[in-house]
Amino acid sequence: MACCLLTPACKKNPEQVGGVQNELVVLAEITADNPLKIPVSKSIQVGTGGVITFDKVTTAKVTVTPDNGGASWICWLNNSTDYSTDPASIYTSQQKPKPNTTYHLKVADPLTGTVTAQTTIPSRPHLIRMDTSSDSRKGLPVLKMRVLLKDPPDTTNQYVFEALKELLRLQRVFTWQGKTYDYSTQAGKNLYEQVKNEPGVRLRTDTLSTNKFLRLSLYTDDRNVDNAQVSTLDSPFARIFLPDKVFNGQAYTETIYVDRTYFRAAGGQGPGRVLLMVKSVSPELYNYLFWYEQYKANIATLPPDQLYSPPGNIQNGLGIFGGSSKRQWTYYFDDLN
Repeated sequence: MACCLLTPACKKNPEQVGGVQNELVVLAEITADNPLKIPVSKSIQVGTGGVITFDKVTTAKVTVTPDNGGASWICWLNNSTDYSTDPASIYTSQQKPKPNTTYHLKVADPLTGTVTAQTTIPSRPHLIRMDTSSDSRKGLPVLKMRVLLKDPPDTTNQYVFEALKELLRLQRVFTWQGKTYDYSTQAGKNLYEQVKNEPGVRLRTDTLSTNKFLRLSLYTDDRNVDNAQVSTLDSPFARIFLPDKVFNGQAYTETIYVDRTYFRAAGGQGPGRVLLMVKSVSPELYNYLFWYEQYKANIATLPPDQLYSPPGNIQNGLGIFGGSSKRQWTYYFDDLN
């Protein structure tokens, strides 16, 4: 989410007072049953008028604490080259949060200050059925995705639909004596030549995530989605926002159209896989992402001095700490051999 929301510069919310020099910025979505990933940066004011840019923060102590009496989880600075071009420093942990649990975030940086936030991860979306088919929308090749949701009664739920192209790195590997080796290294090649005739040893292609994603444009004809408040439904959207107020406690069919432009690698883009997601998200995350959808739509129609960053829930800082649970489907359109 940080790659999608941290732009080179933005306007500070005019309702927030005080300077923005060296404020901590957190743009984190924690997802049930997924390892923690907390992007942290700091804002730096550029001139006057509230315009800010962002720098990485590499000296912070980041902890996430479950609201069930459990010990705090420490997130460590991840120096992987996969994150080197990210606009924020990435702090990670292999701990996996759970649905229907509240989590408290604390980011303490000796150079910038301390921020806190909390979020509750909702239960997973209850899906009765999901199917896909190839289709065309006004001449544009799309993947049609139909989802039948069963909304739980007596709770307020917010659903977000997303589609991403996850870029992959291809790697030739082989397994010998229960351990996997990288054939692309000289040591790996030498070992392979020694053991290639032993039973079970063979070269194969493996895929590794680069932690880089392309967001795929979405369309819908459903006038009950909140996107209808932003622009006409002929417009492409980064996310589709569906509140349960129109079907609380009932079953509901949502139809989403995914632009197929980037399904296959082209123009120097590496291979990857397509991820389709239905998420149940916490209220603060839903509101933040929806504000951002409006912000992008307003860029084309409003003067720059009327744009500002969405309000979040980071105390003494900027950004969002939100929770989600998701159902995800993975599709391969690229040749990965």
